[in-house]
Amino acid sequence: MNGLNWTWRPTESNWSLTEVVCHLRDVEREVHQWRFQAMVDQDNAFIPGVSPDEWAQERLYRQQDGPIAVGEFIENRTETIILLQSFTASMWERQGRHAFFGPTSMHELLSIVVRHDNLHWVQIQELLIGWENNDGALK
Repeated sequence: MNGLNWTWRPTESNWSLTEVVCHLRDVEREVHQWRFQAMVDQDNAFIPGVSPDEWAQERLYRQQDGPIAVGEFIENRTETIILLQSFTASMWERQGRHAFFGPTSMHELLSIVVRHDNLHWVQIQELLIGWENNDGALK
């Protein structure tokens, strides 16, 4: 996809590719990593809920560099994987309290990460297909 427009949106209310990858980058670092580390550091850790969708406007995601954000996401995800690989079997069963979901375990936190990734993977695919079908033109 030569000439990919990272800031193209199918509509003004949808996120661009840059906004999606900035969201993934920040959620990885500030939500997923933080939650796993809290569960490591504390018995029965409280896991607060967050609303990271608001960060897109607050942090001016659309004005950021999408390819750089992808690289930063990969760095953050690599750190998360290294942390997860260090867990013992008993650490995976460790329990915490999630603000939205109640009692939770490391396994459940990882499941939340995977579901979040899957939602945004579909969003990225739809953006790329929409961009190709509209020659990058904003509707």
